[in-house]
Amino acid sequence: MKKTLVDLTYYSFSEANSQSIISKCQSTIGFLENLTGKFAVHFVVRSKNEFPSLDQHSVQYHFFKGRTLNKWQIPFRFSSYIKSWQPDYILVHGFGAAHYLILLKIMCPKSKILLQSNGFSPPPKRLKKLVYKISDYFIDGYLFTGSENAEAWYEAKVFRKSKVFEVMEGSTHFKFNGNTNRNQNSFIWVGRLDKNKDPITILNAFDLFLEVESTAKLTMIFHEGELLDVVTQRVSNSENLKKAVELRGFVEHQELETIYHNYQYFILGSHYEGSGYALLEAMACGCVPIVTNIPSFKYMTANGRCGFLFSPKKEEELLAQLKKTIVINYKEHQQKVIDQFNDKLAFQAIANEIELVFQSL
Repeated sequence: MKKTLVDLTYYSFSEANSQSIISKCQSTIGFLENLTGKFAVHFVVRSKNEFPSLDQHSVQYHFFKGRTLNKWQIPFRFSSYIKSWQPDYILVHGFGAAHYLILLKIMCPKSKILLQSNGFSPPPKRLKKLVYKISDYFIDGYLFTGSENAEAWYEAKVFRKSKVFEVMEGSTHFKFNGNTNRNQNSFIWVGRLDKNKDPITILNAFDLFLEVESTAKLTMIFHEGELLDVVTQRVSNSENLKKAVELRGFVEHQELETIYHNYQYFILGSHYEGSGYALLEAMACGCVPIVTNIPSFKYMTANGRCGFLFSPKKEEELLAQLKKTIVINYKEHQQKVIDQFNDKLAFQAIANEIELVFQSL
């Protein structure tokens, strides 16, 4: 008899139909279909509207009708609902739900509970830290995109390092189409124009790179433009950048898969990320990454073995990495990217990792 796995979130959705909720969660729950051969798999979500349960690809989707939970509300009904599935394993999305798991573990004492980090957040302080430390007694393990992302948490003694497991936060259905004949010396940026993504460091280094590789081109796609005026000014102040940089702006998400296949390299200057979905999608499509050496990007690129890493805000390091693109065997590097995506970042890879984690508890 299969053991039961319940994947859940305490977030309350207000979508008008159940399929929209599933679609919105797809990047973080798409791996569930890959576990149905070994587990009875349920996904439980809170919804402000009432919907019947669904069975899709052998995953049971359940929609618990309920309002948005207050921060310190005790979710008795929701916990009882989860208990009704008699779960052997429970995977909860989002560290904001940690304190809710006290009651859940009391009601499901035999269940092994994993809490997944969704996004970057620093460790809590004072009263909030105490709440997390108490909650830790009721949680069996924590999933991070790279154990380094958990370092500040276990060094602050919120939980033990031994309870941390490396598993990619989510994945994508984008697929590599086999196209290796891309625009030569082509680079693509996809992300917000803000201080964290740091487009100015990218542009400063790219300006210098154009002095040695004048044919290089950079396309910047973004849906939020906090620094758009600054970026536009930086481009207009350089004859090199004016010829080489396209500020394309917003494109529909479904168009990105095709767009990525035209570019050789993906570039981003993030100072911190919980994971990195734009990087993930670019790698799925065979773009070689040139990104910062933050914990999540180190994990995603196998510590730079399938990409080029530089320190945040370090233009000279980025320039050195850009120069390497002139002499590398591109197809060999691209194959490393595809292999890394399949081994660690794809839905099947996530399913494999989570199965191993639960088996180890």
